[in-house]
Amino acid sequence: AGRAGGDLVVPTSGGRYDVCLRERRRVAVYWDEEVSEVRRCTWFYKGDKDNKYIPYSETFSEELEEAYRTAVTQDEWKKKLESPSREVIILHNPKLMVHYHPVATSDDWGSTPAEQGRPRTVKRGVENIAAEIPSGWPCSPLDPRRTSCSFAVNDFRNVSLSMLQAHFKKAQEQQQIGRVEFLPVNWHSSLHSTGVDVDLERITLPSINRLRHFINDTILDVFFYNSSTYCQTIVDTVASEMNRLHQLFLQRNPLFKGGVSIAGHSLGSLILFDLLTNQKAAPEEDEHSEEGSRTASSTRGMEEIKEILEKLELSEYRDVFEKEKMDRQALFLCTEENLKEMGIPLGPRMKILHYISSQREMQ
Repeated sequence: AGRAGGDLVVPTSGGRYDVCLRERRRVAVYWDEEVSEVRRCTWFYKGDKDNKYIPYSETFSEELEEAYRTAVTQDEWKKKLESPSREVIILHNPKLMVHYHPVATSDDWGSTPAEQGRPRTVKRGVENIAAEIPSGWPCSPLDPRRTSCSFAVNDFRNVSLSMLQAHFKKAQEQQQIGRVEFLPVNWHSSLHSTGVDVDLERITLPSINRLRHFINDTILDVFFYNSSTYCQTIVDTVASEMNRLHQLFLQRNPLFKGGVSIAGHSLGSLILFDLLTNQKAAPEEDEHSEEGSRTASSTRGMEEIKEILEKLELSEYRDVFEKEKMDRQALFLCTEENLKEMGIPLGPRMKILHYISSQREMQ
């Protein structure tokens, strides 16, 4: 938890959201998302067809709490309260509290009964209320929320967490392993903020409205990426967004020492391929690469010398050649005088010189 502008901020959902307690709002940290309302839930209601309890607003919950305390203290029940939406709540006793919603139609006498319809159950407190998020997504396949990158990333995260629980539960409980965090890289809004949506809207036919807009928002991006006008914009946006996410994550998690992987799907995989294959290594990386190449080359050279000496049954002189940093090329440049200076006796010298001579003739 921390403070921002005098408000107490609590990170939630693995640090992906910040909750401002005083302002009662939840803000996405890594991507743009509409600010969510946060409620202090003390009173709930649920209808016959509902699969979860729904919280009342904080203001009305305070009214319910005051009426409940009065009823308990004075033992006066069957109190009626009217909600802001003109619905009626009756407190019969501590275990029976119901919520009637008004019926819009009037009877023959012109009155609208306030207590018609099947009542909802009213509950005080959070005991015996399941905290799990209901499964499913109440929208059509073409709903923009389904096509968002954040929505897909949430699925990856849920699958990852369920696999950890199923296969590595003990290791996770003993803190031997951590978890995997998934962050979406959004570039779509940057492309469509260039005014291209206005041009698309101008030429989009009005028929099959939702399908056509779905195509404009998704499939046409493939053609944009093949365009010299928009391709570089997309690549630059993806690269800068990945750097921003990485820096922000390290800023919020200073003790993080794990690895970072990137993954792309469909057009995203092509964008990542182009990014990674066109990366320029930093100068220090080039130096390390050259040094590693030289080390590998030296190792291969010594292996070749070792094989030659074993073939000539002169393995006991391997240390001498290693000391002089000899490889195959240097060996073929040696003269008898050079071998003599290295301390190689006459017999082995003759064998080595004969081998060099025979190899030259074969070439």
